[in-house]
Amino acid sequence: NCSSIHMVTLQLPLNTRVTSLKTFSDDGCTTEGRVKEIEAARETFLEQSSQGLPSAYVEVQDSFTYSLQVSIPPMGETDVELIVEQLLQQRLGEVAFEIPMIPNEEVDKVKFDLSVEDVFGNLLDFDIDLDLEDLEESNVEADVKGNSTNTTFPKPINLHITDARQHNLPQVIRGRFKPNEVPSDGYLYTDGSCFEHFFLPTSIDPMPRNFFFLLDTSESMKYSNKLDNAKKALINFIDSLSPRDSLTIQTFAGKGTIDLWGVRPGTEEEKKDAKVFISKIKVVDDYRIWGTDLHEALLEALIRAQHDGEETQNDTVDVLVLISDAWASAGETDRAKIAKHVYDLNKDGSVKIFTLGFQGQADMTLLDAIALMNGGISAPILQGNEDFASQITLFLGSELGTILLSDVTVKITGEDVTVMGETKKMYPLLAEGYEVVIRGLIGLPHARDANAPIKAITTAATMDNIQNWEVSTVVDLDDPVKSSLCYQSYAHSRISQLVRMREAAEFLGDDIVKSLLNLADSNCKEEEFSDCIKAEALDLAIKANVVAKGLTAMVTVNDDQCMDTDEAAEICVDGTTPDGNKESYEPKYGESTDGIMQSSTMTYGYADEYGYTSASIEISCSTLFFVLTMLSMLLFAIA
Repeated sequence: NCSSIHMVTLQLPLNTRVTSLKTFSDDGCTTEGRVKEIEAARETFLEQSSQGLPSAYVEVQDSFTYSLQVSIPPMGETDVELIVEQLLQQRLGEVAFEIPMIPNEEVDKVKFDLSVEDVFGNLLDFDIDLDLEDLEESNVEADVKGNSTNTTFPKPINLHITDARQHNLPQVIRGRFKPNEVPSDGYLYTDGSCFEHFFLPTSIDPMPRNFFFLLDTSESMKYSNKLDNAKKALINFIDSLSPRDSLTIQTFAGKGTIDLWGVRPGTEEEKKDAKVFISKIKVVDDYRIWGTDLHEALLEALIRAQHDGEETQNDTVDVLVLISDAWASAGETDRAKIAKHVYDLNKDGSVKIFTLGFQGQADMTLLDAIALMNGGISAPILQGNEDFASQITLFLGSELGTILLSDVTVKITGEDVTVMGETKKMYPLLAEGYEVVIRGLIGLPHARDANAPIKAITTAATMDNIQNWEVSTVVDLDDPVKSSLCYQSYAHSRISQLVRMREAAEFLGDDIVKSLLNLADSNCKEEEFSDCIKAEALDLAIKANVVAKGLTAMVTVNDDQCMDTDEAAEICVDGTTPDGNKESYEPKYGESTDGIMQSSTMTYGYADEYGYTSASIEISCSTLFFVLTMLSMLLFAIA
């Protein structure tokens, strides 16, 4: 006869956002989620819990981990519905998606429905990695075709697994589908206040590439076979080199250079020699050079890459790729100085720096800042996801495979058009099959003709010259659903960009970040630029109802049907920690939380913005019942 609080950690795909949170109790009480500043949301949740009311609260822990807390009324039961949407992007000519199938604990039942449609409502074929042979022999109601993994499905999947504990079900199902083509000049949509521009070039000759790989061989790289997986991915990528490309490999640990190979052309003979060199790379076991000297390694690699670039033809793209699992622990360890010294040495942007860090060990904030300031992209290598080698191979192939364009910029223009707060509009490189998506807000005067065109002009360097692509459109006022999703997609992308910039500004300083970001409000009165970034992100998150890391959380607020069952209800089970204490507790992915979940309810699943990749999953167990729906989003690109 008391309230109980229970917590579940959800691992959701990257680029996911929470859009709806509801609770349904057995006495008819329904509560709906609202986004508030994080402290205000926490206070609301605890206040409702102490009054014996059903309530739910969700916040972001990191880029793919969400914490969900649920309050169960005295002698009551609560169901929770959580809806999330995901921004998807075309890479290597296909769209990959991930669907969370079960949470971090065993469940009794799983109901799973999945379909993929284009913008006209036509069903598209898709592949998912799911072993159906095991399921066909069990108590499973299924409407599927195929009996093996990597099965292609031409129609929706419907699974109802009533004995889920008897199967080794994946926590995440991975799938992929091929979208319809984007027009050669791009696709532009606007409702007069929001715009989305998609661009994916074709029929362009690839550019020669000068690669410089900087590989961490410090002692920590031996754990979880990180070094072996990185070596495997590099060997796979070397096969994509042509004689027009060149390659250098540098390893480092407690000093900037341990071993060095290259610079050599991408001929068959040299590629064979490079593979032999990679196969012999080992973790440093000399205690005199233990640690990780990121500073010296980056500067030495950058000087070599710049020198190599000067020896190549003008249309060659110079790329430095860093793969590491560490923080700077030897030599210069001041993160701000490391980032600034690399930036100062590469101010002309001649070398594009891409960084890959093993999630949980690498200093991803530093690696992200270095890539951000030097025309590159950073990405985490995720634990417990696909194997490390596959993730690295996918990144190299999609970001740096067949490079068609460099120094890509996009400009939105039109008569009396004002563009504000656009997301990333400059891309260092663009590989074949990789899609560029720009989102932002536009301002139009009331007297402007709605039929006057708005243009998106993309400019980039090709192997031969500078080339322009132009696409135009008029304001679309006839589709309120598309208009709403345009704004939601923009808010999601822009907040992610702002949070990333704010983290970089906190140790890089304002001057550098100011050169990389235009605020929607140029008249911010805050003394620190990072505070202006925070203010814009917070304001946008509240307006768009978006849960943002460190800024906002979503908490359910009761309606008039909900009556206080106890003005001072005791909270006798507090699932925020294993022992009932109210200290912060964050169970790791896959960690058992038995003993916490005594009578709670929970929701888990997946679906899509315009009906492209739609799925829902309903999960239940004897002590935990939960349904989550997930929406993955793209406009024309997924179409």
